Amino acid sequence: MSDSHITSIESKSIEDDETRARDPHRKAGGSDPAARAPTLRSAKKQRVTFDLVLRELRAHNFVVLSTADENEAPDSAGVNFGMSAPGSDLALYVMTRRHLKKARNIARNPRVSLVVPLPHRLLRFIPPATIQLRGQAEILDWNDEEGTNAFRRFWMGRRILAAYEKSRRRQGETRVCFLKITLDPVVRTYAVGYSVWDIWRRMESAGATVLIPPEQQASRSEAADATTSSAP
Repeated sequence: MSDSHITSIESKSIEDDETRARDPHRKAGGSDPAARAPTLRSAKKQRVTFDLVLRELRAHNFVVLSTADENEAPDSAGVNFGMSAPGSDLALYVMTRRHLKKARNIARNPRVSLVVPLPHRLLRFIPPATIQLRGQAEILDWNDEEGTNAFRRFWMGRRILAAYEKSRRRQGETRVCFLKITLDPVVRTYAVGYSVWDIWRRMESAGATVLIPPEQQASRSEAADATTSSAP
């Protein structure tokens, strides 16, 4: 991958990202730079692909979730997450309780950002690669089937489900809920798919941007409607 090619990927503006999120189904070759991105990369094989990003997301269960409070001040929390089932619209699920800050923030403002760290298995002292996401969150009941299934797929998720079920039965806990996060189509990464040697040689070359394929994107209007209906 040439330096000029990498620079063209990294230099895409926030305005372009927002345009993609608003209209992810525009045809390639149109006036939208996001729609042309796959065409511009077709001449050379892209190192960071959506399949690679998806594989990493399914292999990890920890994310830093950022929301905004009533004064638009940011709040961040580290949480466990589960992924939607293969073949369904791409979404992340987080289990929490309605009275906690992140759920209260989402009830007012459903826009969120997320960073998924990908720690090195052996070289723990090296900063992890990251996947950076943005999306629209909605609050679902504690017994939501898709959220429950997402947490059943990993060990910590099963422990969390059991703990909340125990508190519901013994203490009458009624505030447990799922957060379903429907992702924006633009995904940014750093150091994903790059070796330590690659990064040491040229740190700025390790950033990339990929797009979620339209067939795996949830309808933005449906996500917005669901968020409105879940608000108190």
